[in-house]
Amino acid sequence: MDEATRLQYLISGRNLCGRVNLGRSTSEAALKKAREFLQEGYFDVRISSPRGRVLLPEEFDQLE
Repeated sequence: MDEATRLQYLISGRNLCGRVNLGRSTSEAALKKAREFLQEGYFDVRISSPRGRVLLPEEFDQLE
């Protein structure tokens, strides 16, 4: 599967300027970015899996 068709994890979060949505191709990369969002003060941070599951920060360990 090439990069364009690979299923991705969607990481989203909000800050004072609005919502940010980013895609990552692996769960490890998604966790890293979501944790960076939290450290930078983003709120409402979520990870959506390629199968549609939405994880909140207290559930992030389920991806590890």
